[in-house]
Amino acid sequence: MVAGPRNCSLTALVVDGDTTSNMIEQGLLRSFGVITYGVDNGRAAIDLIASGAKFDLILIDLILPVISGLETTRQIRAMGVKTKMLGVTACSREREEKAFLAAGVDEFIEKPLESDRLASILMELNAN
Repeated sequence: MVAGPRNCSLTALVVDGDTTSNMIEQGLLRSFGVITYGVDNGRAAIDLIASGAKFDLILIDLILPVISGLETTRQIRAMGVKTKMLGVTACSREREEKAFLAAGVDEFIEKPLESDRLASILMELNAN
């Protein structure tokens, strides 16, 4: 595994409707010392953030139950949230990437998440 910011105090929200993916993504973040929270649909993510919860990083899947990843991203950004958002999906077509970026994610990452890429993002966040 790639070295990452082990002594960080970063927090992350994982928004993924697939229970296995959600657990894997949270586990990977935790292996870098990140405090993680997970929800399984867009409405839950929006409600959590609207309640005042703050995160350093939000990983959001494209395909979500209740509210899509695209619409969830738009609504989170409309609340004024500036948190770094990573759009993740197993659908890696250019059209999905462009749509996700247009909705407001900062980066688009194909599943499965690569630990070295995630470590780089976390080190950048931890330095700020």
